Amino acid sequence: MFYFDDQETLPSMTLTKATNNDRLVEQSCETIEGLYEKYTNDLYMISKIHHYISHQLPNLLENLKQMREKSIRRAEDHTIEQEKFITTYLNAHRYYYLSISEMYFSYDGKHYTQTTEDDILHHIVSSISEDRNPMLMNWKHKTKVSVLRKIKDQTLLKTIPESFTIQRVLQLLQPYVCASKSEAKYFLTIIGDNILKKNCGKIHYIPLNMKDFLQELNQASLDVFHVQCVQTFKYKYHEKHLETIEECRIVPCSKLNNVDFVSSSALKQSLLDILCVSVHYSHKYETSDEYILERNLDAELQQFIFSLKKNTPVQIMNQFTRENILNYSENVHSQVSLISSSPQEETFLLGQSQDDLKEVVRLSWTDIQYLWKEFLKNHHYPPILFQNIFRKNFIEQYSREYDSETDTFRSLGSSQLPLIQKFLKFWKETTFEEESDLGELEIEEVATLFRQWLNANKSSSSKSKQKHWLKESKILDILTYFHPELEIKDQKYILNVSNILWSKELDIENAITAWKEANPEFKVENEKTSFCLDELYGYYCKFYRTPNSGVKNNLVSKSYFQKYVNHRME
Repeated sequence: MFYFDDQETLPSMTLTKATNNDRLVEQSCETIEGLYEKYTNDLYMISKIHHYISHQLPNLLENLKQMREKSIRRAEDHTIEQEKFITTYLNAHRYYYLSISEMYFSYDGKHYTQTTEDDILHHIVSSISEDRNPMLMNWKHKTKVSVLRKIKDQTLLKTIPESFTIQRVLQLLQPYVCASKSEAKYFLTIIGDNILKKNCGKIHYIPLNMKDFLQELNQASLDVFHVQCVQTFKYKYHEKHLETIEECRIVPCSKLNNVDFVSSSALKQSLLDILCVSVHYSHKYETSDEYILERNLDAELQQFIFSLKKNTPVQIMNQFTRENILNYSENVHSQVSLISSSPQEETFLLGQSQDDLKEVVRLSWTDIQYLWKEFLKNHHYPPILFQNIFRKNFIEQYSREYDSETDTFRSLGSSQLPLIQKFLKFWKETTFEEESDLGELEIEEVATLFRQWLNANKSSSSKSKQKHWLKESKILDILTYFHPELEIKDQKYILNVSNILWSKELDIENAITAWKEANPEFKVENEKTSFCLDELYGYYCKFYRTPNSGVKNNLVSKSYFQKYVNHRME
């Protein structure tokens, strides 16, 4: 059918062309006849008409034809040279454009940077001049317009970074954002999916320590792409998420403090690189789910990311009870050693009858909430996950042990709590409020004092075991949870408290007194300028390392030492 249509169209076009030519010939003949009629009685004009038509007009038309063909050939040559230049230029200089923000970007194979249209045009014209091609020099304006038009067709959303850029971004994110390369790729693909709006309905739980970093990255995305790149990230679980729990993912991230990383110049200079690599990964892997399911070889990572999808709330709660809760009403003697943290406690618990043990072993709801919080933290689940459901189900599961009046559970214990309860007892018995500016304990100092307190409360033949020590991070968690009224500065200094086991001020004062005796040239009236602080602090440290000084091992930090000296001199 197409063949016959073609044959029918060709005669029609030929007929139209012939008809147009006949009309033009007819009009030309009419014009010439009109000229002859006009100058019928003027032999001179008649001869001129004949001469122009017979001799000059053919030559003129032939010259016009040759000039036109030459112009066409010249234009073709210019076009070929222009295309060669454009191809060479765009291969050597990679520019991109975003119509939504009307912004231009350049890429040197290592880093992406924002640029301007004026800078690009100036560079194009400079490159044409350096090329010294006379054809291009004649078409300079036309060429730069053509190059700019092609640049506008190259969107930043389709860029493909070089391996150098990709590897640098992956290395930059480790270890402050992600612990491994696979985790970094997953994180970047989520960012890319968000920019390209692929993550409809997904929820990605991420630790709170990533908040500052995500804010920096999101602001860069808004500036460049005019779209948020963190809209699917959530820091906490909300009850409404239960309706779409199958769309929830847990994003593996580093536990390190990334404050310095967020403020670093290396990150600020690489935000655009991170976004471009993210978009590239989203195109390459289709979605973050596809990457982790099809391209990732770490089965444990996949299991972790999809743990909320693959485990129901009941299964997670059962995992918690298996790992943390001991029911002494079921089997007393086989579980005593699991909860006890000292031989004395084991002896005491084993000596109790089952009814008495139910009264001795007891967990408050506050204790259980703390254990649940630690469980979520250790397994990287989002904070307050299933909080309301958890309380209801836990009370139902242990309804026989639950005492609603005291909000406690009889005969329930945990291997995690005895040492914590010991610490809380230590804190209650040894710390007191100190209103002066000198009232301050460092978390490290608290850990040391707690170990000393444990040793002091054991028999002479029993020494403090390392399993009974608490890490500084654990102590900070305990104090933050059980004593929210405390003022803790920089996750390190507990303000307005002192400990009866150690008088910092007295130790410093004793050292200063000894130093004065060893330096008789010291003058009290000129005390503020008679010594060097570094020298005095060095003497203090040496003084308490000397066995004859009274076997003191605890040393204050230099900052506290200076604070005390300044306070003493006021």
